[in-house]
Amino acid sequence: MLDPDEIIDWLLGPARALPSPAPLLQALAERLVQAGYPLWRLSFHLPQFQPQVSAAAYEWRPALDEVREIRFERALSETPTYHHSPMGEMHRTGLMVRRRLVGPEADLAFPVLQELRDQGATDYALLPMRFGTDRWTTGFGLASDVPEGFTDEQIACVEKLLPALGAVCEIMVDRQKMMQLLDTYVGREASRRILDGEMVRGGARSLEAVILFCDMRGFTARAEATPRDALLQLMNEYFTIVVGAVHGAGGEVLKFMGDGILAIFRLGDGEDAAEACARSLIGALDAFAGIDAMNVRRQAEGLDAIDAGIALHVGEVIFGNIGAPDRLDFTVVGPEVNRAARIEQMTKLVGRRILTSSRFAELSPVRLVSAGTRRLRGVAQPQELFTPAAELRGETIPNAA
Repeated sequence: MLDPDEIIDWLLGPARALPSPAPLLQALAERLVQAGYPLWRLSFHLPQFQPQVSAAAYEWRPALDEVREIRFERALSETPTYHHSPMGEMHRTGLMVRRRLVGPEADLAFPVLQELRDQGATDYALLPMRFGTDRWTTGFGLASDVPEGFTDEQIACVEKLLPALGAVCEIMVDRQKMMQLLDTYVGREASRRILDGEMVRGGARSLEAVILFCDMRGFTARAEATPRDALLQLMNEYFTIVVGAVHGAGGEVLKFMGDGILAIFRLGDGEDAAEACARSLIGALDAFAGIDAMNVRRQAEGLDAIDAGIALHVGEVIFGNIGAPDRLDFTVVGPEVNRAARIEQMTKLVGRRILTSSRFAELSPVRLVSAGTRRLRGVAQPQELFTPAAELRGETIPNAA
């Protein structure tokens, strides 16, 4: 028989140290099974704080090797699937949804209940679990596959657990929220370092990296002539393409500067400079492939094409907290970053989408050709710039990884 007080003591004690909802659900399911609960499925439904994801379900079943995580896009809450579901019903009423799935009292009013019964479930309950002062109402679901299902006493015991269970889940959700928001706004590596305590101005370290600068051409004039909503849609599509290409090649996007993007590809951890140069060049080419595909769509819609310039340079950067005492930015700075920015400014003048420094050309495993010697603003000596040989021929550079 379940002792609610014993489970509550565990929830408010050792369970709080578990790293995430998945191991919490696994451990709780094991305790309920030991107490005689005829569990076929146990689940949490918890909020998420990501641009595209609003919630996640964590599902335990005896037959699964591990807890399964299912993510739900934000648009789901506006669909008939959500509104005509136990979760939609619970959110509307704030009450438990309890349904028998077999026998004379069977109630399969929601499509998902029919699916559960077809899979072998006999009894279902979704209990509201509240965070704080009703900031969020989440769901705790139970399903059984034995003919008699759950007893009323078993459901009542679970209800006694919910305040403590909700408190532990809220801690985990807030922890995830902090990590997800930091990942979204400052990037994964910077967020990990901030969470590890690097929050003091001047806390920085030097590292070698390929520096990538990307800037949309003609943005100022375009912004003046384009309606707000159309401009935002264009920028979001452009950023999606370039950021996706950089991340896909293993780079880190550190900053958006208007229509510009600053990213790095780290050297080290067993990777030599040639590999980092190849990956960054592949990322740049993938970005332009995406921009070209976007331009085909835009021209079919009667819209003008866009273009961009990308600079690639290799050097030492200072990576860390820079700013005022109460307003910091986690980014890279240094003369090599400035040099990369100046090279990007040359792309339009030289007439090349991609320009690299001579240092990058020396290290790159992909053949680059000279695009001439230019004087960069703020740099004392004229600099020889390079461009992919395939760009001169209008070809695509093969994968050099």
